[in-house]
Amino acid sequence: MQRSNRETRPHALSAVASTARLPPRFPQRYTRHNGPRAVKGWSTAGPTSASRTLSRRSLLRMASLAGAAAVVPVTGCAAGPTEQGAVTTLRFMQNKPEVVGYFNQVIRDFEALNPDIHVIQDFNEGNFVPGLVRNDPPDVVTRGFAQATGDFVRKGIFADLSELPEASTVDPQIQDLVNSWGQYNGHEISALPFSLAAAGVIYNRDIFDAHGVAVPTTWDAFTAACETFRAAGITPIYGTFKDPWTLAQGMFDYVSGGVLDTAEFFGSLNAKGADVSAAAAESFTSNFRPVLPRMLQLASFSQNGASSKNYSDGNAAFAKGQAAMYLQGPWALSPLVAANKEVRLGTFPLPATNNPADTKARVNVDMALSITRNTPNMAAARRFVAYLMEPAVVNAYNEKHAAFSPLKGAPPVTNPQITGLAESVSNARFYQGAATYFPPSVPLHNYIQSFVYSRNGDQFLAALDDEWRRVAERTAV
Repeated sequence: MQRSNRETRPHALSAVASTARLPPRFPQRYTRHNGPRAVKGWSTAGPTSASRTLSRRSLLRMASLAGAAAVVPVTGCAAGPTEQGAVTTLRFMQNKPEVVGYFNQVIRDFEALNPDIHVIQDFNEGNFVPGLVRNDPPDVVTRGFAQATGDFVRKGIFADLSELPEASTVDPQIQDLVNSWGQYNGHEISALPFSLAAAGVIYNRDIFDAHGVAVPTTWDAFTAACETFRAAGITPIYGTFKDPWTLAQGMFDYVSGGVLDTAEFFGSLNAKGADVSAAAAESFTSNFRPVLPRMLQLASFSQNGASSKNYSDGNAAFAKGQAAMYLQGPWALSPLVAANKEVRLGTFPLPATNNPADTKARVNVDMALSITRNTPNMAAARRFVAYLMEPAVVNAYNEKHAAFSPLKGAPPVTNPQITGLAESVSNARFYQGAATYFPPSVPLHNYIQSFVYSRNGDQFLAALDDEWRRVAERTAV
């Protein structure tokens, strides 16, 4: 019996998180190193009529039937790797459409050294869960690490990479950020960090210099700087409240990460399970109350009409010098420079207390490399991941994209836009944002936006406790 490898590979859907959702129905996009092209056997016109009939309820039913234990192989005839002659074809799904060009070149270089392997780049991350359901996962994956990816790790979707020699080249403190989301069997390394993004307060160097304001290292110094700018008729912080995610990754994450040990808090909260109440030591009500007044103070330093401005508005205005500071991550730097090539930018971690030793940078593992556990192309996938983890590849990517290399002994950051975060990163004075610990089913961003508008802290914290308890009850085994 002859079948394609894609039809007979062991089934990848051991379990999908109970909060899994079908992605928006964007056209599926696949590229090779020579640009977009249709790939035989793959649709480029969007979901088929069969896939369109797969409802969210059906997806969840399939996930629950799949179970939460080992990956179960599908009965069928054995097959070898996908081949084009003697060439193994890998599908590489990476999670950042804006870096397709970079990986096109990386793939070209890899294929020149490995002519027996052909790599197809898929940059629509929304294909991942449907691919699991259809028993058609990619071979190699990059994902940003947060709660949703942690669910896949804990279910064993990804292979153990701990024996790859490249695993020993990763800074253990950055690998710990990946492992903190959970490990399959309690010990496997399911992903190797490729890029660490660090975020803080983006500031206009020319405005700071013109008003004699130094980068603040305490909360009091920060608020004094804001008052100086306001007295000079300059908006201290440009607010984009219309997009609630900007409030979450900015003021909510920055303040909570500077005031609390978020990793310890969420670890305790997860251990508590469904037994969460407002009075419990592990509750949001008991721990996050000191965060709220600082969030509101940050909001008060924004321009009038911030509630009607979104992320695109903020980029355009800040690039024109309409505010001194902007609570955004490194992803905003390129749009800001594109809007105004003369703008001089820097970034510093928000000091949320008056003890400089407490100041930390918000980080996230923006890209981490994994291999799906049941790929029939394991040897080729491991060679590709080994190539991607070479210092020349990893360091060049991070230098180009205003991020930090996760490798031991990486060269120091020289980009003046992010050098203000370098000391925090090199000393592991960082945290993963509190917002990243929430499952997608919790409308956290909307709750934060409502709090900023209503200023009702009791209602906000009680809502978070209630939502967390409901999620814990649903996911309890």
